[in-house]
Amino acid sequence: MAESIEFNALESNANAVTAVADTVRTTLGPKGLDKLLIDQAMNRHISNDGVTILLSLRAIHPVARMIVEIAERQEQLVGDGTTTAVVMAAEMIKEGKRLVKELGVHPTKVVEGIDSGVKHACILLREETRVIGISDIGLEQVVRTSLSSKLDGLKLSKLVISALRTVGDNARYNGLYDFDKSIMVIRRTNMDDAVVNGIVLERKKVDPEMPTEVKGAKIIIVKMDLKPVKESWLKEGSKYDEILNMEKDRVSKSKEIVDKLVSTGANTILIASTEVDQVIEDLLVARKIFAVRISTEEIEYVSRYTKAKPIRMVEELSSAGKLGESKDQLLGYADVVREDEENEVVYIENGAGKNIVTMIVSGTTKETSLERWRAAIDGVNAAEAALNEGVVAGGGSAELHVIDKVKKLRLKGLEQVGLEVVVSALESIMRQILTNAGYNGLEKVMAAKASPSGFGIDIDSGEPVDMWKRGILDPLKVKTMALEAAAEISKSVLRIDRNLAAEDLSPQSVSDSKR
Repeated sequence: MAESIEFNALESNANAVTAVADTVRTTLGPKGLDKLLIDQAMNRHISNDGVTILLSLRAIHPVARMIVEIAERQEQLVGDGTTTAVVMAAEMIKEGKRLVKELGVHPTKVVEGIDSGVKHACILLREETRVIGISDIGLEQVVRTSLSSKLDGLKLSKLVISALRTVGDNARYNGLYDFDKSIMVIRRTNMDDAVVNGIVLERKKVDPEMPTEVKGAKIIIVKMDLKPVKESWLKEGSKYDEILNMEKDRVSKSKEIVDKLVSTGANTILIASTEVDQVIEDLLVARKIFAVRISTEEIEYVSRYTKAKPIRMVEELSSAGKLGESKDQLLGYADVVREDEENEVVYIENGAGKNIVTMIVSGTTKETSLERWRAAIDGVNAAEAALNEGVVAGGGSAELHVIDKVKKLRLKGLEQVGLEVVVSALESIMRQILTNAGYNGLEKVMAAKASPSGFGIDIDSGEPVDMWKRGILDPLKVKTMALEAAAEISKSVLRIDRNLAAEDLSPQSVSDSKR
């Protein structure tokens, strides 16, 4: 009976993983297909982005939810490879289930074999890695490979490469590239694709009567409360005299804040406060100050680009000199800050700090611009991973050609069979890509296996080709992280021998089970 319960749990969990994997596996590769996503509000969106599809699923099964969470983590850590991770996880669990149910291998032995096999496979993949630089053609090939299945992939890859090379080595921090700090990506349906050397904010100035352009911009970032007296306080005032005094206090405090801001020499104010008093807005207009609201996320970019220090309290403006910090140290600088009124964006150009570029991604509709925006970010993430940790042959070739070496790994006892699980996963990526391209995946994988290392299958001709020469390259980090994520999922699922709901643990149910 216990054995039956164990297999039922394994069967249920394996089916959940397979169901999730089947949702995204047909999106893999340049010939992958798209999904039509419909949310609860009946909004429609077409996408072949693995993590977007997975996050749209209303998964009920706990194991299915776990896969979605791990895929999301893969996206956060690497920015790519979520579909690869899920497909390999499904293959590992399928093969692991066969070993447990048909051959009677204990799950812990399978799990130990998976653990050793994945570690060894990652070492082997690292041995096949080649290093590329920001100016190498290999970087272009990585981005093109990453975006080959995306909407307007070729056009977007040129845009991404332009952005990467515009920011260049300025994106390096402690020896590693971090493009999150150096490349902003925005989407605009009313503008063309472009790479701007500077910051583009999807904003309008606070008031139409403010200057449209400021040359020699002295910038201050305001994160403090700009609503010194709340309307709710005025409404709560029970007497006319109290309300009048509070209104006078409001005007007085607003003027004090503006005076202190202007006294720093600032002619451009970027406001990150949740509320701004109308009196403050009017005073800024009267002083001919350019002011624009920015989000909390934009503060870091603007601060890094202009060297402006965010101000959180009005006392910081008053005490700057007393604390040994000049008011100039509070200000950021840029050659030009201007508003493009027609497109409703604000440009900050030639900042005094770190170089930052903005990639503007267009689209005929909100849906297409969103899909192209996601694809552009994927391309940037792939480039970052490739520059930091190197590249391997793409199209599933790198994984396929380490299989023989993984098989040669010698483990003790039944742990050896766990390697079969890893081998099956390593083979699954090329097989799925070729299946999605309309070929017999298994047949073509056999042809690729018989070819030299680095060879894969041309998805147009179906013939074996050298992936290195064809420029089909993948970042090593995407491969190893996807493999490790797949192993984590499969080890967790294979070790579960029973699915318990909360009521299964009640005293009554425990008592009944003992009878």
